[in-house]
Amino acid sequence: MGHFFLTIDVGTTSVKLIVWDEGGQKVYRDSFSVHLNYPREGWVELDPHALFQKMKERMDALEYDFSGVGIANQRETTILWDGEGKAVYPAIVWQDRRTADWCQIHREKEKWLFEKTGLYLDPYFSLSKIVWILSEIGSYPGPLHFGTLDSYLVWKLTGGQSYITDYTNASRTLVFNLQKLAWDKEIIREFGLQKIFFPLPGPSFQEFGKIFLKNKKVPLYVILGDQQASFLGQGCFQERDTKNTYGTGCFVMMNCGAKRPDVPRGFLVTLATLDQGEPVFVLEGSALSAGVVMEWLVNLGIISYPGEAEQIARQAVSTHHLLMVPSFTGLGAPYWDPFARGALLGISPQIGKNEIVRASLQAVAFESADLLKVMENSFSPIHYISVDGGMSQNSFLMQFQADISEKAIHVFPDSEATSLGVYYLLGKRLGFLDRDFIENMKRAARIYEPAMDSKERNRLWNLWKKGIERVKGWAKNEEKV
Repeated sequence: MGHFFLTIDVGTTSVKLIVWDEGGQKVYRDSFSVHLNYPREGWVELDPHALFQKMKERMDALEYDFSGVGIANQRETTILWDGEGKAVYPAIVWQDRRTADWCQIHREKEKWLFEKTGLYLDPYFSLSKIVWILSEIGSYPGPLHFGTLDSYLVWKLTGGQSYITDYTNASRTLVFNLQKLAWDKEIIREFGLQKIFFPLPGPSFQEFGKIFLKNKKVPLYVILGDQQASFLGQGCFQERDTKNTYGTGCFVMMNCGAKRPDVPRGFLVTLATLDQGEPVFVLEGSALSAGVVMEWLVNLGIISYPGEAEQIARQAVSTHHLLMVPSFTGLGAPYWDPFARGALLGISPQIGKNEIVRASLQAVAFESADLLKVMENSFSPIHYISVDGGMSQNSFLMQFQADISEKAIHVFPDSEATSLGVYYLLGKRLGFLDRDFIENMKRAARIYEPAMDSKERNRLWNLWKKGIERVKGWAKNEEKV
């Protein structure tokens, strides 16, 4: 009958469940939307228990005899729960900006934190979210457990038997020491977190516990942060291999090998996985708005669904000054400005929906190009970028990305590289897959070569830089903790 494996990709806006056979074929796919709440401007929350219940219902409905399960999850999203597994506050999503003022107050600790964790002091990461929740709920009768979504879901799926995380998720919390591969006691003490339990960190492949599915205990073998999973799924095995994932945001990662790199200002160091017991460090740049821009256009009624954007953009008339800066929840790398806000600049009477859609797609490409330019200036030349995610299927966006970046764009043939990375790690470590499985897929990539005139590229690039300066600090006097 063969073996079947389940991968669960817990993204920001959707959860995908994919059933794989031993030969690498997807035999079943299911997905459902994640409901996000926006209680105030800049706040983003979700109900972790509701998400778990819906996920478990979908898992229980699967008619397969599974040999193993793996999970990838949105990173940084923060949950505190009690000994009964009840969240004491909604999960604060990675996009949330409510702690911007707190981060400003503690800015003098940023260098100290970066040396330990490879991350900047920003609302994006878990540390400030933990502190905020503790302040909000006040005293609580009994111990509290912290975790990103992986830890919480594994706790629930194993009935509280496994309280664990992997290094890739831990490295995104601003509490984890990259050199020691352990929670940093000094950071915990500095911010008064001694009474909080932290999950046991470990390699991304191990037996994390057993899940009951169809009255059978199924081992959970893989936990990966979603961006590290797509990094692995796209086969970034060699140093300087670089990928970009177009999800809710854009996430560019470069393989830096076993030695922690010296990084350019504004970029992060994180862990991709462990290879033969050695850490694999990556240089990461995160742009916070990509797929969320398409959702915004849908909510406004400008497009009916994201896939419509390509056709509409191609109908736009030529404009010289129109620019969108999609800093809806602040600017990520390389600027790290939580007070920036989005803007549509250079509006004139001939601007209509077609032109706005085109500017929105171009804005996503500008964000990624910004990251790639800094990476390349700090390291060796980047010859091509491997890309995945839903927006990688938009040929208008991919060609503009190649043009403005002046780099070949290789569209990975499986747009769900996150799930693929989980499956690949599981199969490789269990012994039924090898690297050729991924390498053969890479050879089937669709390639976009840069074709834009350099004069036009420079004009557009100067326009983008001008727009960035316009939006910096826009909400600084209005943010409230």
